[in-house]
Amino acid sequence: MYDFISIGSSLVDMFVHSDKFSMKKLEGENQFSIQGDKVEIESFVVKAGGGAANTAVGFSRLGFKAAIVSETGRDDFSDVIIHNLQKDGVDTKLIVKEKKEVTGGSVILVGQNGRRTVMVHRGAASMLDSFDIPVFWLSKARWVHLSSIAGRMGALKRIFELVKKNPDIRLSWNPGKSELKLIAEGKIKVEDIPCMILFLNDKEWEIVKKQQDELIKEIPQIVITKGSEGGEVYIHGKKDLRFLGAQAKSVDDTGAGDAFATGYVAAQFLNMQPKTSVEWGVRNAGSVIRYFGAQTGLLERQRIEGNNGSSTAR
Repeated sequence: MYDFISIGSSLVDMFVHSDKFSMKKLEGENQFSIQGDKVEIESFVVKAGGGAANTAVGFSRLGFKAAIVSETGRDDFSDVIIHNLQKDGVDTKLIVKEKKEVTGGSVILVGQNGRRTVMVHRGAASMLDSFDIPVFWLSKARWVHLSSIAGRMGALKRIFELVKKNPDIRLSWNPGKSELKLIAEGKIKVEDIPCMILFLNDKEWEIVKKQQDELIKEIPQIVITKGSEGGEVYIHGKKDLRFLGAQAKSVDDTGAGDAFATGYVAAQFLNMQPKTSVEWGVRNAGSVIRYFGAQTGLLERQRIEGNNGSSTAR
């Protein structure tokens, strides 16, 4: 039996960092520009990433028995991802490797201030179908953490149905834009979402603006993050907590959301108070943004439990 099974994408991330990259906010989005026809870069780093891979590594590093459900091709990039997961103790036997598909990846352009522009080819990571969901193994898991699966309705329905039939399984969900659009369009009914914790950033929260009241009423915990500004937590229908973001200088904030979710969920798994869950999430995210890649800075249990005498939640 697994403590956690993470479901979602596994990708290869290529980080290109240069002080010549300029990132400015324009109408809430990063505007990217580059100086020069030929640019010398400060670094070029290849890392494994993706929502499922990041959270599975995070749970394993915190001492839990973790597995991953994801889809890749049968290629060199798949080997990179699997080697990286196994190195961190994640069980990879539930990964679906398709011969006719290509493992997904992204090129991440990182500017001097840590802001980035991401170019993504999701490839096999966006092809998870209902028959790829290992019902037996999920039914034996204590917790399932679901990240974006490119709006694959068949897979979503199968996961939701399984959780409903097995009330001992707890589900946390960090949906992507594709899944949120399904909610906004009424293709996924709020009452049919059996998750205990829903993670969204403030822009994603706006996508489901019409469903916000119903989501707050139906889902026990909703965590809305706002990057370095922090965020807020709704618990059983009430705005219970507000928190500050990590104060560390960001080298790359690509994996901050996954790191926060991992820390928060891990503390909830251990039946800790939401305030402690927020603190674990902020510490994990604060460590991750110090490094290139979404997994390098993920904390082990001893470090995430550390207390520096200050609180991020109120």
